[in-house]
Amino acid sequence: MISNFARGVARGALTLAVTAGTVVGAASAAQAAEATAGKLSISALSFAQPTVNSTAGAVADDLTFTVKNQNQHATTVVGHVTIRMHDVAQNAYIGHEQVVQFSYGNTCCGPVRYVSGTPQESTYTYTFVVPQYASSSAVTWDVTKITLDDGIGDSATFGAAKLQPFGASIATTALPDTSGPSLQSVSLYQNSAPMRPFVYVGAGSAEVVYSFDVQDWQSGFWKGRIKLAGPAGQSVTTQFEYTTSDWSTGASCGIFSGGSAPYQFQCGIVSTLPAGAAAGNWRVAQITLFSNSGAQSTYKNPQSQSVTVTSDTTLSASGFSVSPNPVDNWRNDVTSTLTFTVTGATKGISAVYVDTDNGCPQWGAASVAADGTVSVPLRMYTSSDGCTITGIAIVDGAANAAVYGSRYLNAPDPGLSISRIPDTTPPHATSATLSQTSVPFSQLSSTYVQLTIHADILTAPINGVGYYMYDANGNVVSQAFGGTGQLADGSVTTSLWLPYWQLTPGVYTIGFDLTDAGGLRSFYGLIGDPRSQPVPGGPLVFTITDDSAAA
Repeated sequence: MISNFARGVARGALTLAVTAGTVVGAASAAQAAEATAGKLSISALSFAQPTVNSTAGAVADDLTFTVKNQNQHATTVVGHVTIRMHDVAQNAYIGHEQVVQFSYGNTCCGPVRYVSGTPQESTYTYTFVVPQYASSSAVTWDVTKITLDDGIGDSATFGAAKLQPFGASIATTALPDTSGPSLQSVSLYQNSAPMRPFVYVGAGSAEVVYSFDVQDWQSGFWKGRIKLAGPAGQSVTTQFEYTTSDWSTGASCGIFSGGSAPYQFQCGIVSTLPAGAAAGNWRVAQITLFSNSGAQSTYKNPQSQSVTVTSDTTLSASGFSVSPNPVDNWRNDVTSTLTFTVTGATKGISAVYVDTDNGCPQWGAASVAADGTVSVPLRMYTSSDGCTITGIAIVDGAANAAVYGSRYLNAPDPGLSISRIPDTTPPHATSATLSQTSVPFSQLSSTYVQLTIHADILTAPINGVGYYMYDANGNVVSQAFGGTGQLADGSVTTSLWLPYWQLTPGVYTIGFDLTDAGGLRSFYGLIGDPRSQPVPGGPLVFTITDDSAAA
């Protein structure tokens, strides 16, 4: 069998050599010809090796081309070169276009190298790597398009017909790739957690996204299609392929980008369910994949999560409300309750899923009262200053669903939010004391002085305190601000920083400010600040005595 295969390859190579000879002849006849469009033209275009054998591995082959521009004012030229595989037996192009960018003067970066010349006539070389695998043993790799632009209004596109006289083609003996790509990890995808397998289809369409991994380590992945099947024989088929950017090395498959193009990809494919799509369970019925050589693989009923489609007709809810609202969560987490009534439930309510933003999640399972009212607890954290209910999904015992809120595209939105009671009164100090009011200068470096401020317990707790220490001339000689906590008796404390190396004996006064969790501030004893109030109980005075004489 090995010898038969070798003879087959040899025969294929002989046939290709004849074909290549014809191509070379065409190129020779077109030596003086140009592909022209306006002021821009291609005057030369050829591969270094018109015939290659890639059965032992990929082969590098240099494509060299020359660009002309009659516009003497042009200072640059940029463009793209497109190469594609042509199957000789099928007489058809198969697989991806391979598009590369080039630009005048670019010698350092990118796949196409500027060789020489001026913006009016410049030459470039691209090292094209002929793949080892192809759609059959006899293919050609053809330059099918070149675009040009000089940046000052002149541009041109040369298609396969205009480029054909150059004979810019590589006749290739390759290894046939007969196996389609592999498929792994099919799953329902949503860009917000947690996963909610519900879709609303009303007067408009709805989108369902499935992600999966595709691999093809021979000729690479090309394209595919995914079929979703629903009730009553309805189905939706979506075509997809991996794509690359003409201006970068980036690649994508659906909504996902990255991967080892074209051999390994994660695809995120958006399937659109049209208005009127049947309510009920929809699943992935089939995924078909094609390699870059056209080899096909089909996966029926791959393991994946299905979605429940609803238009809120069989099952519906109304009378949405949240109580208490607003809530006092300034000091402790608080539970509010979402309530509503349900119509059309079969076998009762099996589950309710509530989604919110900004720190007020569902806090337990839903309950149903004797009068049919459904209640769902929501926990409002102290860190949250308000939140919106973004999604409500209700499922009955027969797996019918109803959905509400902005999370479900085009679904009715009850417009529910939870707010915190407003903070309208800034902190109010009732007294302030120092742990000691004087210290000898010699003991200053080892002295610890604490400022204690008593304040009313108001709507929002005090969470910040700062102090300012002034000398006899009203200059600030020490200050600090930091977080704090208000105790049950209303007090907050902070320590004075006493920089003994820059303080001298004398009398100093202390001012302070308080900030609550709502951002409101109060100021006491600040010199020259019109916002400041007198310190309750009188000025805070700290004295450093001079004990040098006694020493």
